[in-house]
Amino acid sequence: MLNALTEKFICPTCNNTNVFSFERWQGLLEDPLNDVHEFKLGEGQPSTIMSGDYNFNLMFGRQDPRCSKCKQNIDLNKLEEYSVQGHVKCLKCSNKIFIRKPDEALKAVLPRITYLAGEDEDLISLKKTGDNLPNSGKPIMFTCPSCAGNLEIDGSDRMLTCKYCNSQIYLPDDLWFRLHPSDTVQRWYILYDTQSIEDKLPNWYYLSDITIDKEGNLYAASANDSDRDFIVWSMGPDLKTRWIKYDLKFNHESAGITVTNDGNLYLWDSRKHSLLKLSSSNGDVLQKIEGKPATSNEPYTFNLKGCDSLVSCPDGSILALINNTFARFSPEGKRIELWQGKKFGFIPSGFGKKVPQDDDEYAPNLKDIHSYPKRVDSDYTRMNIGWDGNIYMIDRSSDGGKVAIYNNEGARICAYEIPLDDKDCKACIDNHGLIYIVGKIKESNTHLVRLDPGTGKWETLLTGIIEGGVLNDEDQLLVSPAGTIYIMKFYNKIKVFTPELKMIHISDQCKEDDEERLNEKKEKLENDEDF
Repeated sequence: MLNALTEKFICPTCNNTNVFSFERWQGLLEDPLNDVHEFKLGEGQPSTIMSGDYNFNLMFGRQDPRCSKCKQNIDLNKLEEYSVQGHVKCLKCSNKIFIRKPDEALKAVLPRITYLAGEDEDLISLKKTGDNLPNSGKPIMFTCPSCAGNLEIDGSDRMLTCKYCNSQIYLPDDLWFRLHPSDTVQRWYILYDTQSIEDKLPNWYYLSDITIDKEGNLYAASANDSDRDFIVWSMGPDLKTRWIKYDLKFNHESAGITVTNDGNLYLWDSRKHSLLKLSSSNGDVLQKIEGKPATSNEPYTFNLKGCDSLVSCPDGSILALINNTFARFSPEGKRIELWQGKKFGFIPSGFGKKVPQDDDEYAPNLKDIHSYPKRVDSDYTRMNIGWDGNIYMIDRSSDGGKVAIYNNEGARICAYEIPLDDKDCKACIDNHGLIYIVGKIKESNTHLVRLDPGTGKWETLLTGIIEGGVLNDEDQLLVSPAGTIYIMKFYNKIKVFTPELKMIHISDQCKEDDEERLNEKKEKLENDEDF
């Protein structure tokens, strides 16, 4: 029974020492550590792992650490204190529970582990003392076969020296196994940091939304197989994962994410009323703004159900596009003036329109609205905040799509036709005020274009691989203030370019898809020649 995470185990039957490297443990624990966060407390499952020299039967699950005898929970807030002591006595039954931190060798292989609780301490003492055997804690008397002297045996070592005649004595099997009976399998606990992860990026299939901060840290809301594994994660400018936040009950089809004016994150879901504020440093929940449906008595409640696009403005207010209607809220979730100083009809507060329960009512496209808009078709409009504090809106429709710039008071600064037939990204801006958009020209021809608002001219930066370029079917875009370009799509697709348009990273899935696309092009050319 492997009742501890250590590298040496002694077989209780033959007394043979078995070595299990931490690399082997890494292979055994990789799937459980990745899967268990999806479990509810108390859920578990068995697993059988067959390797060349061993077959492993593993039972793993999600449970707060507790006493193995009376089921009393361990105080998680005192784990550091307990690990210094090396153990804790159960408050209910006084059972001694072994607590430790992983050593450096283990941390090097499994860096997410923070504490281990409830292991078999005998197995750990074996690891620490090399060839010494575990301490049974059951002293008995043994007669020296040479001089008949009575010796006290505590089970700490199988090879003894008689204190009377100095003979070397090897304890017989029956006595040794009496001191060290075979253990049964027992529960022990691995506590691990869900934020401490390896350098490689997490896998995703569904890419709900992406955003980027002033330091160039990328943030993504994504899911792999279903909403059970919905996560928010961050990647630094060094292209290494900074943290991953699990256990967020959001829908991958309707979630959105944006950077707040104070450098943190807002996470919302168009199927929910509420809004979460997350820490940009580790993904922890900093604030939840509860929402509720509007009523006749409270027509201007905080309610993000139906929200398709949301930004945090420089003044800290939240501007949201909900069911074709613009609404502005304070950071505390109170409805405030939509456009500063702008009144609408008989509404003295200037809140704007009441937000309808759905988006069935007609709303104009971006090309048809001007300054101080109250409504726009939210199915086709996406908002973003530039590093200059202005609001950038993009019309994603193929019928006269535009990008428009508004200041925070609602005045439209300018608008330009987009030279792309199909686009699904947010307009992205670098610190020079240049606007980037990725999309398609004609069928399956992906381009990255850039607009200089000063001249009103578009420039094509990157083209599709069927034209000899580097883009395939990626459709999501981020640009850091310094000009680093991230182009992404669902199913682990990401390409990263320097401001000079040199590709510095491409995911394996992009490589595979690009190769397949080029092969299709080659086959088509060969078929055309044969014809």
